[in-house]
Amino acid sequence: MTQSKERQKLIILIVVGLMYSIAIAYFFQSLPSVRLTSDFFPRWHASHQLLTKGRSIYDWANATEVSEITGWPYLNQLGYYYPAYLLIFTVPLALLPYEVAHVIWVVFGLWCLWLGIFIFAKRLSPNLSLNRLTVLLALVTTAVPVFQHTLYAQFNTLAVLTLALVYLALYKERYLLAGLWAGGLLFKPHATLLPLLFILVWSAFKRERWPVWLGLGLISGALWGIAELLEPNWVMSFLQSLGSYVRIYSVIDILFWNPYQLISIILFGLTLWLVFRFRYVSARDTPFYGLLAWTICLNALIIPMYGMLHIVLLGPVFAIVLSGFETHYPDQVRWLWLGTVGLFIAGLLAFVLPLLLTDSTGLQINFSEVVYRFTMPIILSIITLPLIFIRRDNEAIHHHSRL
Repeated sequence: MTQSKERQKLIILIVVGLMYSIAIAYFFQSLPSVRLTSDFFPRWHASHQLLTKGRSIYDWANATEVSEITGWPYLNQLGYYYPAYLLIFTVPLALLPYEVAHVIWVVFGLWCLWLGIFIFAKRLSPNLSLNRLTVLLALVTTAVPVFQHTLYAQFNTLAVLTLALVYLALYKERYLLAGLWAGGLLFKPHATLLPLLFILVWSAFKRERWPVWLGLGLISGALWGIAELLEPNWVMSFLQSLGSYVRIYSVIDILFWNPYQLISIILFGLTLWLVFRFRYVSARDTPFYGLLAWTICLNALIIPMYGMLHIVLLGPVFAIVLSGFETHYPDQVRWLWLGTVGLFIAGLLAFVLPLLLTDSTGLQINFSEVVYRFTMPIILSIITLPLIFIRRDNEAIHHHSRL
Protein backbone atom coordinates (compact mmCIF):
# COMPACT_ATOMS: atom_id res chain seq x y z
CA MET A 1 0.00 0.00 0.00
CA THR A 2 2.83 2.38 0.88
CA GLN A 3 4.61 1.66 -2.41
CA SER A 4 1.39 2.32 -4.29
CA LYS A 5 0.98 5.70 -2.58
CA GLU A 6 4.61 6.59 -3.31
CA ARG A 7 4.08 5.69 -6.97
CA GLN A 8 0.99 7.88 -7.10
CA LYS A 9 2.90 10.75 -5.51
CA LEU A 10 5.70 10.28 -8.05
CA ILE A 11 3.24 10.48 -10.94
CA ILE A 12 1.74 13.65 -9.47
CA LEU A 13 5.23 15.10 -9.01
CA ILE A 14 6.11 14.35 -12.64
CA VAL A 15 2.89 15.94 -13.91
CA VAL A 16 3.38 19.04 -11.74
CA GLY A 17 7.01 19.32 -12.86
CA LEU A 18 6.00 19.03 -16.50
CA MET A 19 3.29 21.67 -16.10
CA TYR A 20 5.64 24.01 -14.25
CA SER A 21 8.53 23.65 -16.72
CA ILE A 22 6.31 24.27 -19.75
CA ALA A 23 4.48 27.16 -18.06
CA ILE A 24 7.65 28.96 -16.93
CA ALA A 25 9.29 28.42 -20.33
CA TYR A 26 6.22 29.77 -22.13
CA PHE A 27 5.97 32.70 -19.71
CA PHE A 28 9.59 33.75 -20.29
CA GLN A 29 9.09 33.26 -24.01
CA SER A 30 6.19 35.74 -23.91
CA LEU A 31 8.40 38.49 -22.47
CA PRO A 32 10.45 40.23 -25.21
CA SER A 33 12.86 41.55 -22.57
CA VAL A 34 13.67 37.94 -21.65
CA ARG A 35 13.22 36.11 -24.94
CA LEU A 36 15.97 37.91 -26.85
CA THR A 37 18.29 38.70 -23.93
CA SER A 38 18.60 35.09 -22.76
CA ASP A 39 22.02 33.49 -23.08
CA PHE A 40 20.50 30.96 -25.44
CA PHE A 41 19.73 33.48 -28.19
CA PRO A 42 23.36 34.30 -29.18
CA ARG A 43 24.17 30.56 -29.39
CA TRP A 44 21.02 29.82 -31.39
CA HIS A 45 21.76 32.75 -33.72
CA ALA A 46 25.37 31.66 -34.30
CA SER A 47 24.22 28.10 -35.01
CA HIS A 48 21.54 29.38 -37.39
CA GLN A 49 24.10 31.46 -39.26
CA LEU A 50 26.37 28.43 -39.53
CA LEU A 51 23.56 26.44 -41.13
CA THR A 52 22.26 29.16 -43.44
CA LYS A 53 25.42 31.08 -44.36
CA GLY A 54 28.26 28.76 -43.42
CA ARG A 55 29.59 31.43 -41.06
CA SER A 56 31.80 30.34 -38.16
CA ILE A 57 30.05 30.27 -34.80
CA TYR A 58 33.05 32.19 -33.41
CA ASP A 59 32.74 35.01 -35.98
CA TRP A 60 32.26 38.36 -34.25
CA ALA A 61 29.67 39.28 -36.85
CA ASN A 62 27.28 37.04 -34.91
CA ALA A 63 27.74 39.05 -31.72
CA THR A 64 27.33 42.31 -33.66
CA GLU A 65 24.07 41.16 -35.19
CA VAL A 66 22.73 39.95 -31.84
CA SER A 67 23.63 43.32 -30.32
CA GLU A 68 21.72 45.13 -33.07
CA ILE A 69 18.67 42.87 -32.63
CA THR A 70 18.54 42.98 -28.83
CA GLY A 71 20.02 46.42 -28.15
CA TRP A 72 22.49 44.85 -25.71
CA PRO A 73 25.73 46.84 -26.14
CA TYR A 74 28.25 44.47 -24.52
CA LEU A 75 29.60 42.43 -27.42
CA ASN A 76 31.97 40.45 -25.22
CA GLN A 77 28.92 38.81 -23.59
CA LEU A 78 27.37 37.70 -26.88
CA GLY A 79 29.98 35.34 -28.32
CA TYR A 80 29.83 31.56 -28.62
CA TYR A 81 32.01 30.81 -25.58
CA TYR A 82 31.61 27.06 -25.72
CA PRO A 83 33.49 24.17 -27.33
CA ALA A 84 32.10 23.62 -30.81
CA TYR A 85 30.67 20.24 -29.90
CA LEU A 86 27.85 22.09 -28.11
CA LEU A 87 26.56 22.29 -31.69
CA ILE A 88 25.23 18.79 -31.02
CA PHE A 89 22.49 20.59 -29.09
CA THR A 90 22.32 24.02 -30.71
CA VAL A 91 22.32 22.94 -34.39
CA PRO A 92 19.15 20.79 -34.13
CA LEU A 93 17.49 23.62 -32.22
CA ALA A 94 18.65 26.13 -34.85
CA LEU A 95 16.54 24.20 -37.37
CA LEU A 96 13.48 25.30 -35.40
CA PRO A 97 12.00 28.78 -35.01
CA TYR A 98 13.74 30.51 -32.14
CA GLU A 99 10.60 30.76 -30.01
CA VAL A 100 10.09 27.00 -30.16
CA ALA A 101 13.77 26.24 -29.58
CA HIS A 102 13.87 28.56 -26.57
CA VAL A 103 10.93 26.83 -24.87
CA ILE A 104 12.40 23.38 -25.54
CA TRP A 105 15.77 24.35 -24.09
CA VAL A 106 14.30 25.88 -20.92
CA VAL A 107 12.19 22.77 -20.29
CA PHE A 108 15.16 20.51 -21.01
CA GLY A 109 17.38 22.47 -18.61
CA LEU A 110 14.95 22.17 -15.73
CA TRP A 111 14.47 18.44 -16.23
CA CYS A 112 18.23 17.88 -16.32
CA LEU A 113 18.40 19.50 -12.89
CA TRP A 114 15.48 17.56 -11.43
CA LEU A 115 16.49 14.18 -12.82
CA GLY A 116 20.08 14.62 -11.63
CA ILE A 117 18.99 15.37 -8.07
CA PHE A 118 16.43 12.55 -8.16
CA ILE A 119 19.01 9.98 -9.28
CA PHE A 120 21.46 10.93 -6.55
CA ALA A 121 18.82 11.01 -3.82
CA LYS A 122 17.14 7.71 -4.67
CA ARG A 123 20.40 5.88 -5.37
CA LEU A 124 22.02 6.90 -2.10
CA SER A 125 18.91 6.71 0.04
CA PRO A 126 16.32 4.39 -1.57
CA ASN A 127 13.98 4.80 1.40
CA LEU A 128 14.01 8.59 1.26
CA SER A 129 10.38 9.66 1.32
CA LEU A 130 9.02 11.35 -1.76
CA ASN A 131 7.69 14.13 0.47
CA ARG A 132 11.21 15.09 1.54
CA LEU A 133 12.53 14.75 -2.00
CA THR A 134 9.74 17.04 -3.22
CA VAL A 135 10.71 19.61 -0.59
CA LEU A 136 14.33 19.49 -1.78
CA LEU A 137 13.33 19.85 -5.43
CA ALA A 138 11.05 22.79 -4.57
CA LEU A 139 13.79 24.52 -2.56
CA VAL A 140 16.33 24.11 -5.34
CA THR A 141 13.91 25.16 -8.09
CA THR A 142 12.96 28.40 -6.30
CA ALA A 143 16.56 29.31 -5.46
CA VAL A 144 17.76 32.52 -7.10
CA PRO A 145 20.64 30.89 -9.07
CA VAL A 146 18.24 28.29 -10.52
CA PHE A 147 15.69 30.95 -11.35
CA GLN A 148 18.41 32.98 -13.07
CA HIS A 149 19.62 29.88 -14.89
CA THR A 150 16.07 29.25 -16.13
CA LEU A 151 15.50 32.91 -16.98
CA TYR A 152 18.64 33.08 -19.13
CA ALA A 153 18.20 29.56 -20.61
CA GLN A 154 21.71 28.56 -19.56
CA PHE A 155 23.56 25.26 -20.08
CA ASN A 156 24.87 24.22 -16.65
CA THR A 157 22.16 21.79 -15.62
CA LEU A 158 23.35 19.44 -18.35
CA ALA A 159 26.32 18.75 -16.05
CA VAL A 160 23.98 18.00 -13.12
CA LEU A 161 22.32 15.17 -15.01
CA THR A 162 25.65 13.97 -16.40
CA LEU A 163 27.22 13.78 -12.94
CA ALA A 164 24.29 11.70 -11.74
CA LEU A 165 24.58 9.31 -14.69
CA VAL A 166 28.34 8.99 -14.19
CA TYR A 167 27.85 8.17 -10.53
CA LEU A 168 25.08 5.69 -11.31
CA ALA A 169 27.37 3.86 -13.75
CA LEU A 170 30.24 3.84 -11.24
CA TYR A 171 27.91 2.54 -8.55
CA LYS A 172 26.96 -0.36 -10.83
CA GLU A 173 30.66 -0.85 -11.73
CA ARG A 174 29.99 -0.17 -15.39
CA TYR A 175 33.19 1.78 -15.81
CA LEU A 176 33.25 2.15 -19.61
CA LEU A 177 29.74 3.57 -19.52
CA ALA A 178 30.79 5.97 -16.75
CA GLY A 179 33.60 7.25 -18.96
CA LEU A 180 31.23 7.72 -21.86
CA TRP A 181 28.76 9.62 -19.71
CA ALA A 182 31.64 11.78 -18.42
CA GLY A 183 31.81 13.31 -21.87
CA GLY A 184 28.80 15.36 -20.82
CA LEU A 185 31.04 17.18 -18.34
CA LEU A 186 33.14 18.57 -21.18
CA PHE A 187 30.55 20.99 -22.55
CA LYS A 188 31.42 23.51 -19.81
CA PRO A 189 34.69 21.98 -18.54
CA HIS A 190 35.44 24.55 -15.83
CA ALA A 191 32.08 23.97 -14.13
CA THR A 192 32.93 20.38 -13.16
CA LEU A 193 36.72 20.32 -13.48
CA LEU A 194 37.51 19.05 -9.97
CA PRO A 195 34.77 16.36 -9.82
CA LEU A 196 36.01 15.01 -13.17
CA LEU A 197 39.64 15.02 -12.02
CA PHE A 198 38.61 13.23 -8.83
CA ILE A 199 36.86 10.49 -10.79
CA LEU A 200 39.80 10.09 -13.16
CA VAL A 201 42.45 9.94 -10.42
CA TRP A 202 40.35 7.52 -8.37
CA SER A 203 39.84 5.37 -11.47
CA ALA A 204 43.58 5.16 -12.11
CA PHE A 205 44.36 3.25 -8.90
CA LYS A 206 42.62 0.02 -9.91
CA ARG A 207 42.94 -1.81 -13.20
CA GLU A 208 39.24 -2.72 -13.24
CA ARG A 209 38.39 0.99 -13.27
CA TRP A 210 40.64 1.90 -16.21
CA PRO A 211 37.76 1.65 -18.71
CA VAL A 212 36.62 5.01 -17.31
CA TRP A 213 39.62 6.54 -19.07
CA LEU A 214 38.91 4.58 -22.24
CA GLY A 215 35.28 5.66 -22.30
CA LEU A 216 36.19 9.32 -21.76
CA GLY A 217 38.85 9.08 -24.47
CA LEU A 218 36.41 7.57 -26.94
CA ILE A 219 33.67 10.11 -26.31
CA SER A 220 36.18 13.00 -26.35
CA GLY A 221 37.43 11.89 -29.76
CA ALA A 222 33.86 11.54 -31.03
CA LEU A 223 32.91 15.01 -29.76
CA TRP A 224 36.01 16.56 -31.31
CA GLY A 225 35.36 14.82 -34.62
CA ILE A 226 31.69 15.85 -34.82
CA ALA A 227 32.62 19.44 -33.98
CA GLU A 228 35.41 19.42 -36.57
CA LEU A 229 32.96 18.40 -39.28
CA LEU A 230 30.65 21.27 -38.42
CA GLU A 231 33.28 23.87 -37.48
CA PRO A 232 36.74 23.11 -38.98
CA ASN A 233 39.75 24.14 -36.84
CA TRP A 234 37.40 24.99 -34.01
CA VAL A 235 39.89 24.48 -31.17
CA MET A 236 42.02 27.54 -32.00
CA SER A 237 38.94 29.65 -32.71
CA PHE A 238 37.41 28.62 -29.39
CA LEU A 239 40.57 29.44 -27.41
CA GLN A 240 40.83 32.83 -29.10
CA SER A 241 37.20 33.63 -28.29
CA LEU A 242 37.77 32.89 -24.60
CA GLY A 243 40.32 35.70 -24.48
CA SER A 244 37.54 38.28 -24.82
CA TYR A 245 35.30 36.81 -22.13
CA VAL A 246 34.55 38.87 -19.02
CA ARG A 247 36.67 37.61 -16.12
CA ILE A 248 34.84 36.28 -13.06
CA TYR A 249 36.98 35.92 -9.95
CA SER A 250 36.80 32.83 -7.78
CA VAL A 251 35.23 32.96 -4.33
CA ILE A 252 38.63 32.41 -2.71
CA ASP A 253 40.10 35.31 -4.72
CA ILE A 254 37.28 37.62 -3.61
CA LEU A 255 37.17 36.63 0.07
CA PHE A 256 40.87 36.26 0.78
CA TRP A 257 44.23 37.60 -0.22
CA ASN A 258 45.26 34.73 -2.46
CA PRO A 259 48.74 35.50 -3.86
CA TYR A 260 49.72 33.24 -6.73
CA GLN A 261 46.55 31.21 -6.03
CA LEU A 262 48.28 29.84 -2.91
CA ILE A 263 45.09 29.07 -0.97
CA SER A 264 43.57 27.38 -4.01
CA ILE A 265 46.69 25.27 -4.49
CA ILE A 266 46.65 24.20 -0.82
CA LEU A 267 42.98 23.19 -1.03
CA PHE A 268 43.63 21.32 -4.27
CA GLY A 269 46.58 19.53 -2.64
CA LEU A 270 44.36 18.58 0.31
CA THR A 271 41.86 17.12 -2.14
CA LEU A 272 44.55 15.05 -3.85
CA TRP A 273 45.58 13.71 -0.44
CA LEU A 274 41.99 12.75 0.33
CA VAL A 275 41.64 10.99 -3.03
CA PHE A 276 44.87 9.08 -2.40
CA ARG A 277 43.78 8.13 1.11
CA PHE A 278 40.45 6.76 -0.11
CA ARG A 279 41.71 5.49 -3.46
CA TYR A 280 40.52 1.92 -2.89
CA VAL A 281 37.00 2.64 -1.69
CA SER A 282 34.12 1.57 -3.90
CA ALA A 283 31.80 4.09 -5.53
CA ARG A 284 29.16 2.58 -3.25
CA ASP A 285 31.10 3.58 -0.14
CA THR A 286 30.22 6.73 1.75
CA PRO A 287 33.70 8.35 1.53
CA PHE A 288 33.47 8.21 -2.26
CA TYR A 289 30.26 10.16 -2.64
CA GLY A 290 31.29 12.40 0.24
CA LEU A 291 34.45 13.23 -1.73
CA LEU A 292 32.42 13.77 -4.88
CA ALA A 293 30.31 16.33 -3.03
CA TRP A 294 33.47 17.92 -1.60
CA THR A 295 34.98 18.39 -5.08
CA ILE A 296 31.78 19.97 -6.39
CA CYS A 297 31.85 22.48 -3.51
CA LEU A 298 35.58 23.12 -3.88
CA ASN A 299 35.12 23.70 -7.61
CA ALA A 300 32.62 26.43 -6.76
CA LEU A 301 35.13 28.05 -4.39
CA ILE A 302 38.47 27.99 -6.22
CA ILE A 303 37.74 27.90 -9.96
CA PRO A 304 37.58 31.31 -11.70
CA MET A 305 34.70 32.00 -14.11
CA TYR A 306 32.36 30.33 -11.61
CA GLY A 307 29.42 32.64 -11.08
CA MET A 308 25.90 32.53 -9.66
CA LEU A 309 24.52 30.62 -12.63
CA HIS A 310 26.87 27.72 -11.88
CA ILE A 311 25.51 27.28 -8.36
CA VAL A 312 22.86 24.97 -9.83
CA LEU A 313 25.59 22.32 -9.59
CA LEU A 314 25.22 22.36 -5.81
CA GLY A 315 21.84 20.68 -6.23
CA PRO A 316 23.44 17.20 -6.26
CA VAL A 317 25.48 18.14 -3.17
CA PHE A 318 22.29 18.71 -1.18
CA ALA A 319 20.97 15.36 -2.40
CA ILE A 320 24.24 13.66 -1.40
CA VAL A 321 24.62 15.13 2.09
CA LEU A 322 20.93 14.82 3.01
CA SER A 323 20.80 11.22 1.78
CA GLY A 324 24.10 10.40 3.48
CA PHE A 325 22.98 11.82 6.81
CA GLU A 326 19.61 10.09 6.43
CA THR A 327 21.48 6.79 6.33
CA HIS A 328 24.41 7.31 8.69
CA TYR A 329 23.45 10.12 11.06
CA PRO A 330 19.66 9.85 11.46
CA ASP A 331 19.76 11.69 14.79
CA GLN A 332 21.20 14.79 13.09
CA VAL A 333 19.34 14.67 9.78
CA ARG A 334 16.36 16.66 11.11
CA TRP A 335 18.64 19.56 11.98
CA LEU A 336 20.31 19.29 8.59
CA TRP A 337 16.94 19.54 6.85
CA LEU A 338 15.98 22.55 8.97
CA GLY A 339 19.33 24.16 8.18
CA THR A 340 18.83 23.47 4.48
CA VAL A 341 15.40 25.10 4.49
CA GLY A 342 16.79 28.04 6.45
CA LEU A 343 19.68 28.49 4.02
CA PHE A 344 17.37 28.62 1.01
CA ILE A 345 15.00 31.01 2.80
CA ALA A 346 17.97 33.24 3.64
CA GLY A 347 18.91 33.29 -0.04
CA LEU A 348 15.42 34.36 -1.08
CA LEU A 349 15.27 37.04 1.62
CA ALA A 350 18.67 38.36 0.55
CA PHE A 351 17.22 38.82 -2.94
CA VAL A 352 13.76 40.14 -2.06
CA LEU A 353 14.49 42.53 0.83
CA PRO A 354 16.82 44.86 -1.12
CA LEU A 355 14.12 45.12 -3.80
CA LEU A 356 11.54 46.11 -1.18
CA LEU A 357 13.69 48.35 1.02
CA THR A 358 16.05 50.13 -1.40
CA ASP A 359 15.99 51.74 -4.83
CA SER A 360 19.46 50.48 -5.73
CA THR A 361 19.43 48.41 -8.92
CA GLY A 362 21.47 45.23 -8.72
CA LEU A 363 21.94 45.32 -4.96
CA GLN A 364 19.72 42.25 -4.59
CA ILE A 365 22.20 40.23 -6.67
CA ASN A 366 25.11 41.27 -4.48
CA PHE A 367 23.24 40.30 -1.30
CA SER A 368 22.02 36.99 -2.68
CA GLU A 369 25.56 36.16 -3.84
CA VAL A 370 26.66 36.34 -0.21
CA VAL A 371 24.31 33.42 0.53
CA TYR A 372 24.43 31.35 -2.64
CA ARG A 373 27.89 31.91 -4.09
CA PHE A 374 29.88 32.24 -0.86
CA THR A 375 28.07 30.87 2.20
CA MET A 376 26.38 27.87 0.59
CA PRO A 377 29.45 26.10 -0.91
CA ILE A 378 31.51 26.82 2.22
CA ILE A 379 28.90 25.32 4.56
CA LEU A 380 28.25 22.35 2.29
CA SER A 381 31.94 21.55 1.97
CA ILE A 382 32.18 21.40 5.77
CA ILE A 383 29.09 19.16 5.99
CA THR A 384 30.66 16.65 3.57
CA LEU A 385 33.49 15.93 6.03
CA PRO A 386 31.45 13.58 8.32
CA LEU A 387 30.68 11.53 5.22
CA ILE A 388 34.28 11.46 4.00
CA PHE A 389 35.69 10.53 7.42
CA ILE A 390 32.82 8.28 8.47
CA ARG A 391 33.62 5.72 11.18
CA ARG A 392 34.30 2.30 9.72
CA ASP A 393 31.85 0.54 12.06
CA ASN A 394 29.12 2.93 10.90
CA GLU A 395 29.97 2.16 7.29
CA ALA A 396 30.02 -1.58 8.01
CA ILE A 397 26.52 -1.38 9.49
CA HIS A 398 25.40 0.44 6.36
CA HIS A 399 26.82 -2.31 4.12
CA HIS A 400 25.16 -4.97 6.25
CA SER A 401 21.79 -3.23 5.97
CA ARG A 402 22.11 -3.23 2.17
CA LEU A 403 22.72 -6.95 2.15
